[in-house]
Parts: sequence; C-alpha cells; structure tokens
Amino acid sequence: MEFIEELRKIINSQIRISFHFGKVTDESGGYITVLISGSTTPVTNIRYLDSYTPTVDDIVVLVVNRGDIFALGKLADLGA
Repeated sequence: MEFIEELRKIINSQIRISFHFGKVTDESGGYITVLISGSTTPVTNIRYLDSYTPTVDDIVVLVVNRGDIFALGKLADLGA
C-alpha cells in the first residue's frame, strides 16, 4: 500500500522527481562523485543501483528527489 500512496503523491505533484545527466569523476566505497551537467562543482557520495558498475568518465542518469540523489546507470557508449 505504501508504494501506491507514494505513486499517488508523485502523480499529484506532491513529490518532485527530476532527472539529470552527469559524468563520473570518482568511485570509492560504494559511492560515486559526479559532475552534473551545467555545474562546475562535483557532487560526492552519490549512491547507485546495484546492477551498475561505475567507471570514471561514465555518463550517468541521475534521479533527484528532494535531497536524495542516486544514479540509475550509465548511457550506452555509441563510439566517437
């Protein structure tokens, strides 16, 4: 029931979730440091999903909800 209530809050705009892109600059102890697109200051201590193995220079998709931020995973490398 808790999930349904949280989903209802999102739908009713009581919870604001935003998505951002960023570049991993460091990985240590289960956390990553990310330079979020448009920023000049890296954000430290970002958690990530268990299915993602971070590597420096990965471009990641970040989810922000209030003060909580976590990485969903990296974008596929299409080559340069």
